[in-house]
Amino acid sequence: MTEKILIALKSIGKNKNRNFLTMLGIIIGIASVICILAIGDGFAHTVTKGMGDHNTHNKVILQWEATSDYNTDGGFTSNDAAVLEKIPGVNRVKLTSSIVEAGAKVQYKTKHVSIGLNKQPKHLKLIKGNYFTMDNASNGIYISHDLAQKLFKKNALNRLISVDGTIFVVQGIYSANGMTYRPDAYVSKGIFKQLFASQLSRDEAKMYIQPDASKKRIGKEAVKKMKKMGEQKDTGRYSVSNPDQISKQFTKILNDITYFIAFIAGISLLIAGIGVMNVMYITVSERRKEIGIRRAFGATASDIRNQFLIESVVLCIIGGLIGIALGYGLVAIINAFLPFKAVITTYAIILSLSVSTAVGLVFGFIPSNKAAKSELVGLLKEE
Repeated sequence: MTEKILIALKSIGKNKNRNFLTMLGIIIGIASVICILAIGDGFAHTVTKGMGDHNTHNKVILQWEATSDYNTDGGFTSNDAAVLEKIPGVNRVKLTSSIVEAGAKVQYKTKHVSIGLNKQPKHLKLIKGNYFTMDNASNGIYISHDLAQKLFKKNALNRLISVDGTIFVVQGIYSANGMTYRPDAYVSKGIFKQLFASQLSRDEAKMYIQPDASKKRIGKEAVKKMKKMGEQKDTGRYSVSNPDQISKQFTKILNDITYFIAFIAGISLLIAGIGVMNVMYITVSERRKEIGIRRAFGATASDIRNQFLIESVVLCIIGGLIGIALGYGLVAIINAFLPFKAVITTYAIILSLSVSTAVGLVFGFIPSNKAAKSELVGLLKEE
């Protein structure tokens, strides 16, 4: 096998220009597929990550949903949490809100803007100002660049603004552009809890369960108990939330779209395969003397077929490797302009090499078979 590969490489090297032009279609096709898969995988990863940390290991999330638009302030109470904690297998219960931000109105002089705000995160990259963790009584506020543009013509740092009647000092400005969602403003945790947390209903109960407990059983029992004993059972309905499942379904849809587009781009490999078949026919015609000599010295039809088939596969694999290298370069350039990072996965590399090999096998078989079926007498007569 090694000897046949070396012979194939030597043959390809004799006609570098012709073989490179033959490989060009494969190179472009593979590079296109690599880029499309990288962009699709990077986008899917960024979007699902932006949905939030849905690590539901050893956790069951129970959700309350209002049955009427007039009863949206309900949810779980401390008594509900106490009932849920009595379920066998449940260690503790934490009541949270599915709404990630509160609404407020900002005023600066005569300008009024409606915004969404939240408590400040642990890390926040600012484009102006210095980021630090504000104490609970701090009246500092971090605002987005878009909000700063709406309120102020020039520098917004250290300006005083009114948020629902409370005065705040602008401590920094951050960019809200990109794939990660951010609200219009952040305040300290203490101030958020004091002034704005009342807007957020506690409509989620996160039950932290024991490692060996059945999530399905606990979920069913929790819904049953809330339907019977929940303090808001008359104004809403209870259900088990599965954010991981939603995230997986969304990722599957994105992947299906990506693979379909990659398939369309991969059609160019069909045209490249026809080019491979054409050049292999030319190669077989040019090397009929070699085929005759090898047959005269005992080479079988299978040996001849395998030799030209290996040459076709090697030609396509070389094109595939160059296409992968080109794909890496293009993805590096594309990443400079995308709001997220395109990611080349191992799966994309394996797929590219597999497709390259398949093109060589499929489109190289007919010319190789023709060479194998050449009659020895006919070959020697030509000479």
